[in-house]
Amino acid sequence: MVLVAFIAALIFRPDPSSVKADFDYSSMPVLGDPNAPVKIVEYGDYQCPACRDFNLNIKPDLVKNDIDTGKAAIYFQDLIILDGKGIEDSNRMALAAHSIYHQDKDSFWKFNDAIYREQGEEKTGWATTDFIVNLAKSEKLPIDYDKLRSDIENKTYQSEVDASNAKADKLGVQSTPSFFINDKLYNGNYSYNDIHQAIETASKGE
Repeated sequence: MVLVAFIAALIFRPDPSSVKADFDYSSMPVLGDPNAPVKIVEYGDYQCPACRDFNLNIKPDLVKNDIDTGKAAIYFQDLIILDGKGIEDSNRMALAAHSIYHQDKDSFWKFNDAIYREQGEEKTGWATTDFIVNLAKSEKLPIDYDKLRSDIENKTYQSEVDASNAKADKLGVQSTPSFFINDKLYNGNYSYNDIHQAIETASKGE
C-alpha cells in the first residue's frame, strides 16, 4: 500500500507551470514596495549553492533596477530540499530567519544576505545555533539575541517553516532556487537579463 501511495504521489504531482500559485503575500517577507505590479516569490534553501549565487550575483541588479524603482517586489519562502544531516542545518536557519522576521521585518533581508554570504559546505553541520546567533550579532541586527536563540532551540516557528514547504510540495516545486512571477512559475534562465525580461513581460499583464 505504501508503494502504491508513493507511485500515485509521483503520478499526480502537479506541474508547477500549469498551477496558479495564489500566494498570501501579506504573510511573507517582502523586499520592495508590496504594491509593486510584479511580485517575485523565491523558494530557497540557505544551504543551496545556486541560491547563494542568485543572492550574491543576480539579486543586487534586481534590487537596483527593478525593486528600488518600484517595478517589482521580491518575497521569500522556505523550501528545505536536503535530507540527513543537511536538513538540520537548513531547518535551523529557516527557524532563525522566521524569528528575526517576527522581531524586525527589515532585519530579515540583512540576515538573508549574511547567511548566504557566509554559507558553508552542505551537510557539514556548519550552521549551529551559536554560529547563527553570532552572525546576527556581527550584523548588529536590532533584535533580542536571547529570543533568537530560544526560538531556534524551541522551534517556535516550525509550523511556519512546515507550511512553506507544504505549499511548495502542493505546487510541485522540487528544486531551489525556484521563482514564481505574479503567481506563475518562472521557467527561464537564471540570469539577470532573463529575469528582468520576465519582469517586463509580467508588468504588461502578459
